[in-house]
Amino acid sequence: MTATLVPTDLTLTDPEGRLVRLGDLLAGNRFTVIQLVRYFGCLPCQEWCVELDAQGAGLAEAGIGVASVGGSADYQAQWLRDEKGVSMPLLLDPEHEFREAVGAAAPLGVRMLNPRGAVAYVGSLRRGYRPQSITRDTVRSPGVVILDEAGSIRWQHIGKRIGDYPPVEQVIAAAAALR
Repeated sequence: MTATLVPTDLTLTDPEGRLVRLGDLLAGNRFTVIQLVRYFGCLPCQEWCVELDAQGAGLAEAGIGVASVGGSADYQAQWLRDEKGVSMPLLLDPEHEFREAVGAAAPLGVRMLNPRGAVAYVGSLRRGYRPQSITRDTVRSPGVVILDEAGSIRWQHIGKRIGDYPPVEQVIAAAAALR
């Protein structure tokens, strides 16, 4: 089976509007864990982002980078940085080119109504996360991909409902097990 290769010349933007080439993001890391947020204001997405970011320093020592990619809402990414202290790259992909490249472009559709999604939202709310303005990207699936330095997808999870992320520890173990 041939691994899917994500084009490393694909460009994303940071919240300040600066271009970030995917290849530059991946460079120097054996692997990079990339969270796909529905939108940066989504409560379960915020919570998972903060959890992944908290592991960033330890992962960097193992040669594993971390980042989060959303469709739009630079102000929400800035809010995560400023209010929640997230230091990993928070990148925007308004045309969803990265999502398409990793096979995660299909909207959730009726799966947005899954009651487990509501439970995830309420759980994040109880743990202190607050909703941000809803954006046009709310219909996107949450997900996580692990890419190697060449842009090959080495592991992925595409969520089937709101808040459908694997435990951060499971993703870290998957990255650590890759050779």
